[in-house]
This record gives sequence, C-alpha cells and structure tokens, in this order.
Amino acid sequence: MESCVVRAATEDEVEDCVELWAGAVAARDGMPASDEVRARARAKFAEERVALLVADDAASDGPAGSGGRAGRGGLAGFALVTAPGSGMPGDLDDAAYLSLLAVDSRAQGRGLGRSLLLAAVAEARRAGHPRCLLHALDDNEPALGLYRSAGFRPLGASFPHALSGRPCRAWVSVA
Repeated sequence: MESCVVRAATEDEVEDCVELWAGAVAARDGMPASDEVRARARAKFAEERVALLVADDAASDGPAGSGGRAGRGGLAGFALVTAPGSGMPGDLDDAAYLSLLAVDSRAQGRGLGRSLLLAAVAEARRAGHPRCLLHALDDNEPALGLYRSAGFRPLGASFPHALSGRPCRAWVSVA
C-alpha cells in the first residue's frame, strides 16, 4: 500500500465510489456491471453517514470507466459506514453499519482493504459507535478472511442477498 493514502471523501467522489462498487461486484460475480447494483449503492450513500473514506493511489487513474475523475492519482478503494439501523431489519441497533467496502482490482493484494476496514471501524468508534456490523456473502472467502482477521465474527443465520439471492450473513466487530 506504499502509494495509497486513506482520507475522508468529498461529496463529489460519491459517483466514483458507486462505479468502483459496480465494477468490484461485477468482477466478484463474473458478470457485467449492472444499473441495479449502481442504484442500490446510490441508495446506501443517501443514508445517514458515519464515515466515507477513500484511498487515493498515485499509480491509478481512477475506477474503470471513470476517466480518472477521482483525481489526485485515482480512486483505489473506499469504505462507507452508515448509522446504526441503516442495514437490515433485525441488525444490531447499537452497531454502525459498514455498508460498502471495495478496492479496485488494480490495487488489490497490497493491504488496502485491511487499511480501509480498520480506518472505517476507527472512525465509527470516534463517532461513538463501539461496534460495526456488515453483511457478507457466505461464499466470498477473500472478504470473510479479511473480516475474521480484523476481529469480526459471524452473527445469526444466513439470509438471501437482496439482489442476487445468494446466502449472506451479518458479521460484527468484537475487538
């Protein structure tokens, strides 16, 4: 992660984050980026925010299709934390919701996901939320490994993902 800087995002970077998210979901699922995924991401950005962090990468020109709009070298990743209760009904009501976390495929494998995750949890704590909750697909082993190693544990039974129907589960920070 030698060339990346994690910082608070500006409002004009939200659309670049949406595009990065759509591209990351498409790469993970092996299908083209969809307008449905973009719309769902935009709705998450409209929720009450606890933190929106981005990582700039001097070696990148922004998410695929962005034309480098992110500036300062390009958007390499982001983490969005929203207020407790902004996830699913039945989520813990005292935990901030780590709604979205993505790293551009060109910046993966350098510890950026971990840096964003830990920074997001720290920002939530600074905002008065001692725990964070997230939802992850049960078959997304790279993400689950990251969450486990950062002190997250599964919580409750699996449920179908709102768009794909694939099994996912809530995870909560315990550290």
